[in-house]
Amino acid sequence: MGQKFFGALLTVCLLAGSALAEGLQSGFLNPYVTSGVRISPQTITPTMRKWYLPQTLYDIYGWRNWEYTNYAKDRYERYTDIVLQGQRFYDIYGNYITRGWRIYEWAQQHPTETGSAIDKSVEFNNWFNNLVISTASQGQYHMALTVGEQLRTTLTPMTFSKPLFNGVQWDFLSDKYALTLLASRTDNPALAATATNRDQGATVRTIFTNLLGLRGTAQVGDFIKLGTTYVNAGHWNSSESFGNNSLKGTLGGNLQAGNVQRLLVRLSDDSPEDGEGGALLFLHRVYINGVEHPEISDRALVDGGIRRQGRWEASGGNNIIITYDIERDFTPIPGEDEIIDFKEIKKIEIELVLANDYAVEVTSNMQVNNTGEPVFLPVTRAEKNIKDGSNQRVVRFSYGLPTANEVAGLTMEIDDLFGGFNLRAEYNINRKYRRFPNQNFTYNQALGKESAEGYYATASHNVYPWFAYGEIFSMDPGYQTFMFVPDSNGRINYESAVNNVYEFVDDNDDQDRFPDWRRRTFSSSSSERLLIQRADVAVFPGYDENNDLVSDFNQNDNGMPDYLEPFVRYDVDPLEFLYGTDMNNNTVIDRFENDEEADYPYPRDHRGYNFYGGAELKPGSRIMVGRMREWLLSSNRRNQSLYGLLTLTHEVPRHGLQMQLYNGLRRVKDNIPEDIILWVQSPRTRGDMRPFVDPMIAQDALINTSFLSARTRKYAPLNLETKLKYEIYHQRGDQQPANWQDEKLFALITKADLPIPVGKHVLWPRWKQLYKRRSPTDKNELENNELAEIFFFVWQQELISTMRLESGIEYEIFRNMVERTDPLPAGYVDDFEQFVIAAQLSNRSDYLGYRLMTNIGGRWERRDFRDETTTDLVLFLSMFAGLQ
Repeated sequence: MGQKFFGALLTVCLLAGSALAEGLQSGFLNPYVTSGVRISPQTITPTMRKWYLPQTLYDIYGWRNWEYTNYAKDRYERYTDIVLQGQRFYDIYGNYITRGWRIYEWAQQHPTETGSAIDKSVEFNNWFNNLVISTASQGQYHMALTVGEQLRTTLTPMTFSKPLFNGVQWDFLSDKYALTLLASRTDNPALAATATNRDQGATVRTIFTNLLGLRGTAQVGDFIKLGTTYVNAGHWNSSESFGNNSLKGTLGGNLQAGNVQRLLVRLSDDSPEDGEGGALLFLHRVYINGVEHPEISDRALVDGGIRRQGRWEASGGNNIIITYDIERDFTPIPGEDEIIDFKEIKKIEIELVLANDYAVEVTSNMQVNNTGEPVFLPVTRAEKNIKDGSNQRVVRFSYGLPTANEVAGLTMEIDDLFGGFNLRAEYNINRKYRRFPNQNFTYNQALGKESAEGYYATASHNVYPWFAYGEIFSMDPGYQTFMFVPDSNGRINYESAVNNVYEFVDDNDDQDRFPDWRRRTFSSSSSERLLIQRADVAVFPGYDENNDLVSDFNQNDNGMPDYLEPFVRYDVDPLEFLYGTDMNNNTVIDRFENDEEADYPYPRDHRGYNFYGGAELKPGSRIMVGRMREWLLSSNRRNQSLYGLLTLTHEVPRHGLQMQLYNGLRRVKDNIPEDIILWVQSPRTRGDMRPFVDPMIAQDALINTSFLSARTRKYAPLNLETKLKYEIYHQRGDQQPANWQDEKLFALITKADLPIPVGKHVLWPRWKQLYKRRSPTDKNELENNELAEIFFFVWQQELISTMRLESGIEYEIFRNMVERTDPLPAGYVDDFEQFVIAAQLSNRSDYLGYRLMTNIGGRWERRDFRDETTTDLVLFLSMFAGLQ
C-alpha cells in the first residue's frame, strides 16, 4: 500500500446555509456522518418484482414510480437541484465539514505519479479575488492562515522578501512570541479556474519545487528580541517514497533523463580588468566513485589559456576550458572499480591544483539551455586578488545539478536599552546542494554542497545632544537566494533567469508592489493572466515621494520632463540641484540608485564597517564625523572614507525666511566600481532604464559638496527663492591619468513670482534664472557654462463658477558661454531664444456620479538658434473623470 503524505493539505470551505436539517434526514439520508451503505430490513423481501428504493424523488416530491400522475389539482413542480448551493464535504476522519465549495486544496502524495496537486476553484478567483484568510484568536493569542497569489511577505531582508508571494502563509502572534510558516510550489502554484474552464481540475506535477519558510521570534525581557529564520527551496519527486525525498532536493524525470557523457570545467581570471595574475592551473584529476581515473584526465582536451613552464594560465579575458569525455575515456580499473560502464557512475569529482586569482565553473551535457548548449555554473573562486602564487591550494568538488538552496540564520534586536541604545543584527548561512544526474539511479544520488555566509549589525545610541551610529557587514560573493525551477515539461534552462529561477529576495528598489526584474510569476486575476513574466517597467527609487507610481520629475506623465516643460518648469528644478549622500562614490545620490540585484541590506562580495558620531546643535541642525571602510572579498579593491557632515536649518518667522544649509566633506580612496541603472527620460520619450557606469573619479580625492537654499515671503505676495550647489572633486596623489583634473560644479537657481489680483482674475508674472558651470574630471569631456533667463506671464480668468480660462506667455534667453567650435562637440547646446504661447479652457461638471474635468487648448513654441529656427505646436482635448 502506498504511503500518503499530506504535507500541505489546506482546505478552506464556504458555508452556504443550513444543512437542510431534518428535511434531508428522512429515509436513509444523514449528511452528518459517513456510514457507507447499510442493511435495509424493509428490502429483505423474497419477491421477483423490481424493488423501487424511495430515494431522491421520493424525499423531495413524495413520488412513487408505480403511481399514476395527475396534476389537475396539485400543480406540477419543476425539477430543482437536490442541493441548491454547493455540496457536502467530510474530513479525513469522516466528520461532516459543511455544505459549500472546496475553493482551495493543495495535496502531496507519495509514491505516485502526479502526486503534487493544487486546485483553485473559480470561486477562489471570482468571489475572493484570489485571497482567503482563516483566523482564530483567544486572549493574547492570534492566528491567521492566508492563501493568496499576491502577498507582501518578508521574513528578513537577507532571507525572504517578496512583494508578490504566491502561496500559503500561517502566522501566530502572542505577547512574547511570533511565528510564521510559508509554503509554496514555486514552479507552478496553479491558476484558479474561470467560468469558461470551471472543470479544469487540479494542476498536477510529478517533478516540482517546493518552498518552505519559517520565521520565529521571542521577546526576552523588555528590550531584547531573538529570532530564527529558515528558508528552503528544493526539487521533489512524487514518484519516489517520501523517505527518498529530502530538503536537500532530488533529481527525477527530465532533470536526469540521461547520463553524464562530457564534463567541462572553465577556469578564468576573477579580476579580468587588471589583465594579470589570473587563474594558474598546475594539475587536474578526475575521480569516479572515489577512484582516480588518470586515463580520463590524461586524454582531456585543454583549450585556451597560455602554457608556461608546464602550467596553464588564464589572465584578463582569457579562459581555460578542460573537456573530459567520460563516455569515450572511462575504463574500469581492475580491483578498484565496482562498475564496468560509464552509465553506472554514481559520483564524479574533479580535483584541481590552482593559484592566483581564479574562478571555477562547471557544466556537462546534462546542464544545458533550450538549444542544448552547455551552461556554466560557478563552483568556487579565490579570495582577494593574489598574483604571486602564494595562495596555491587543492580544489576538489563533486559535480551535480542544483537540487536545493537553503538559508538559515539568527537575528537579534535591542530597543532603547540603557536609555537610548539600539541594535539590529542578523547572521545567515546559505547552503546550495547539487546531486549527480544518472537516469539509472532515482534516489540516494551523490550529494555536493557549497556554503556562503552573510551578516550585518547596526547599532545606535542617542543621549541628547550626542548621538552615535555604527555598522559592520559582510556578504560572501557566493551568497545566493534563488533556486532553479523546472518548466511544465520538467526541464530547466539553466541560462534563463526569467523562466527558470525563483527568487527568495526580489529586486524592488522602488519598494512598490511589482518586482523590478522579469521572473516567472502566476496570477489568476483576469487582468494579469497575460502579464506573466512582466517586470516593473518604471523604476525610479526616490523620484516618487508622493507614492503615485509616477516620477515626480514628470508628474503629468507626458513625454517631457517637468524641469524642461514650459510653464511647469518654474516649480521643478533639474537633478543637479538635489543634495544627498553618496557613500559608494559613483556620483549618484544613494537613494536614487537602482540595480539588478536582490535587495539585500548590503551588496554581495562586500565586507566593511562604518561609524559616525556627532551632536545636535538645535532641532533640525547637527554636525557629525565618521569613518567608513569596505573591501571586496574576491579582489583587492577598497573604499575608504573619512567624512564630516553639517546640516543647518533656520527660520525667521517675522521675515518669512526659511534657510537650509548642507555641507559634506570627505577624504576618499575608492577603486570599487559601482555600476547601476538609472531612470532617464529624454524629451519626447516615455523614459526608460539605462546603464550607468561608475566614472571612478574618487580613487584618491578630497570631495566637498555644499548646498544652500533660502526662501522668503517678507515682501508678500512677492515670493523669492534661491538654491546654490557647489561640488568639487579634488584629485590627490600621482597615480591619476594625465588628462584628469579637479571636477567642479557650481549651480545656481534664483526665482521670483508675484500674483497680482485683477478683480476676480489673476495676473501672475514669474522669473527664473538657472546658471550652471561644470568642469568634468576628464579634460576631453564637454564643459558646461550656461545661463538661462526665463520669464513667465500667466493670466487666470474665471469665466463662470465652473469654467476657467488660463493663458500664458513664456520667454527664455539661453546663453552658452563655452567657446563655440566647429564642428560642435556632442552635447553642446548653442545659444537660443524661445518664445511660448499657451491657452487652456477648463470646465468642471458632474456626470453619472463622477466629477468630470474637461481641458481644451494648445501650446505653440518657437526656438531661434543662430543658424536655424524650430517650431512646435500641441493641440489637445482631455477629459478626466474623478471621484471628487
